[in-house]
Amino acid sequence: MSMTMPSTLAATDAPAPTRAARAGVVTLTLTASGTAMASVCAVGLLQMEQLVGGVWSVAAIVIAGALCGIIAVALGRLSSVIPSGAGLLAYFSRGLNRRAATLLMISYLFVMLLLVGVEAVIVGVLTAELTPLPSLAGAMVFLGVTWLVCLRGIHVGYRSQAVTTVALFTCLVALSIGAIVSAAQRGDVASRLWTAPPSAIAMLAAIGQAIFLMMGFELVTSHAEVAAPRAVGRALWLSVGVLVVFYSVIALGLASLTTLPRLDADHLIVPQLALAAQSGHGAVMAVVVICLLASFTSFNGALLGISLFSRALARQGVLPRSLSRVDPHTMTARPALHALFAVTAVFTLVTYALTIYQAAILSAAIVTAGVYGAVLWTRERPPFREPTRRRTRALASTTAAAGFAALGLGVFVDAGAARGTLAVLLLVILGVAMVAALRIRAARSEARPS
Repeated sequence: MSMTMPSTLAATDAPAPTRAARAGVVTLTLTASGTAMASVCAVGLLQMEQLVGGVWSVAAIVIAGALCGIIAVALGRLSSVIPSGAGLLAYFSRGLNRRAATLLMISYLFVMLLLVGVEAVIVGVLTAELTPLPSLAGAMVFLGVTWLVCLRGIHVGYRSQAVTTVALFTCLVALSIGAIVSAAQRGDVASRLWTAPPSAIAMLAAIGQAIFLMMGFELVTSHAEVAAPRAVGRALWLSVGVLVVFYSVIALGLASLTTLPRLDADHLIVPQLALAAQSGHGAVMAVVVICLLASFTSFNGALLGISLFSRALARQGVLPRSLSRVDPHTMTARPALHALFAVTAVFTLVTYALTIYQAAILSAAIVTAGVYGAVLWTRERPPFREPTRRRTRALASTTAAAGFAALGLGVFVDAGAARGTLAVLLLVILGVAMVAALRIRAARSEARPS
């Protein structure tokens, strides 16, 4: 998953005058869907398989996709009214208020950085397949190398993102289809895919976790300044379709494995390696290389995008003012990059030492459900709501927003052994976000003339 936050600068391979021509529907679709594909999402899929399994996982993904399709339509409207590189931050600030926007986006930023830590640990595990480095050392090297690249102002462009997205999609889908074919040849494909129906709360939690799998596709709205509004809108719902197909096939592939790896709250498993292992050492190496490249492009965009987001918050007084400085040579927010490298390194160490992988994924699912619900709520407020919009549509949108809140609650209730850790983590996230929102208020008060 490229955890690219909203930014006022779009990463491209082209110079500024020609960027708009490059940001077409196909390019934006690959960027949006690639944003939501990550190694950590495969871990989330494995959790879903253990929760509901087989075709029920696919059902959860399809339902989540339908809900995200509603989000895509709403985001198309938001981005057409305010085509801003600030994306969600701009929409929430206008439709709600700056404090609510800060509360939502700081929570989202926190879980994204936390997921970077989990992704880094997974990268360390993958690196250990190619080198003698221990997994933690590989994770820190990955963070360090990507940080140094970002300091030089090197942006991974649309073309590179598209290539890695297609390669990742093709490789994992092919391996998953291979697993399904192998199960059919063994004669046990039906028993593996048609499992017993899950309970209602388990299905609700699975849909909530499937929402997490889509996390990040909406950030393509940050490219609205270098693309036509119609292209952004089409790319949003097309990317949801790509993600539904991608995750559905992988879910069926995992369910078809001879032995499904068991994931618990204290242990990390990389499901991609289990899929590749059935096809031999060559497949394992191919998966490792492709996943490493995808993670690099993801973190490159994430670090540069979040640094600009952090710079904007620093200028508003939410973060220290020193983080707002930009290096004139590389045009990067170097102080923010230094701070983000330190934070992601700490989060990597914390997730590794405390083994909070499952809680991190579940917290991301809950926060994402909240953010998506806020998108629908914002859609019905000025300046985004059309004067001629029917009340029935507004009511349906508000009801869907409440549904996202219910999904988040379902994820928490069904968290099992990870519930305690999850509760603490959510309290920390909420506390940090509330402090940031209060700092917005304090900064505005200080700015008023006496």
